[in-house]
Amino acid sequence: MAARAGLPTNEVRVVVSPYRICPIGAHSDHQGGPVLAMAVSAYTLVAFVPAPSSEVKVTSDNFSGEVIFDLSHPAVDDLPDWGVYAVGAARAFDERWSTAHGIVAQVGGTLPGGGLSSSASVTLAYLMAFADANTVTLDAPALVALALRAERDFVGVKVGILDPAAIAGARRDHLLAIETRDRRWTPLAAGPDAPDYRILVAFSGITRNLSGTDFNRRIEECFDAARRLAARAGRDDVAGLHDLPDAVFEDYGGELPGPQQRRARHFFGERARVRRGAAAWEAGDLVTFGRLMRESCVSSIDNWEAGSPELIAIQQILTDTDGVFGSRFSGAGWGGCCVAFIEAERAGTIVSAIEGALASRLPDLTDARVLLVESEDGLRLG
Repeated sequence: MAARAGLPTNEVRVVVSPYRICPIGAHSDHQGGPVLAMAVSAYTLVAFVPAPSSEVKVTSDNFSGEVIFDLSHPAVDDLPDWGVYAVGAARAFDERWSTAHGIVAQVGGTLPGGGLSSSASVTLAYLMAFADANTVTLDAPALVALALRAERDFVGVKVGILDPAAIAGARRDHLLAIETRDRRWTPLAAGPDAPDYRILVAFSGITRNLSGTDFNRRIEECFDAARRLAARAGRDDVAGLHDLPDAVFEDYGGELPGPQQRRARHFFGERARVRRGAAAWEAGDLVTFGRLMRESCVSSIDNWEAGSPELIAIQQILTDTDGVFGSRFSGAGWGGCCVAFIEAERAGTIVSAIEGALASRLPDLTDARVLLVESEDGLRLG
């Protein structure tokens, strides 16, 4: 992370910031747990030029209005809702760097608010644009740290490292194994005998802003569970559930209040599924990997208590469709989409079957759509 020599040019630059999927590892990163993720070929694109002053002007392909503020004194008054991510990124960036140049930018996304971590995607894109406009070079760990600062402290959502790390550290055709406590990640190639697969996204057409859901309360319940379990185990070195072995939950989990018990049960089960899922992926066993995805989603419904009726219905359609290795909610699970790994040679037939089932079983979801996406490289500037 360093300042570059020279002045920014007026050439239009484009940040390509992919969305991400998390096949296994739901609702774990804020507790320091391991997760599995992959960037995909759905994107946020930010086209920008450096501004002559510290003023920021952003318009959107997806939303109405214009976001205008000063980079050195960003305020959130009278801005459209979608502007909070630009402001959050600006505040996080300005804390660390002396910023002379804002940006004039146009932003667009494939599925903003669709459950593929478009919020992290756009936040990272803004950060890279601000860095480039001010001749600052940020490596992946620095970008991830700034994105966390922006979303947690300025947007107000208690996210973990999963989303920005998956986007900044991704490698095409690899699964990213992220150790969130240590903030490190390792790309995993599928085993040589793995069948050809495609990634399918079934979008409900319903968007959610996490700051308007019970997402933050669920996270607080996890931390409450960690504190109670640590006290019963005589531990004073516990920052989150990942610092506790399974045996502590087995011995004392039954003493937790209902919500805390369910959140902890999800975490410890998901941690084990991540480890088994990584092994299955490297062995090329997508059948086992898909089964673990489905188990993850069941736990998200039963123990994390996420899932709108529409999203649960879509997940059932995917589960019932031949040729789907596995599927689960993407994102927090209150809206957005489900993601699935499917057999590549039957992709067209599978998409048609799912579209037909959506039309017949969920006719009110008029904005629902089914997409096929590919594994993708991470955040980049062109």
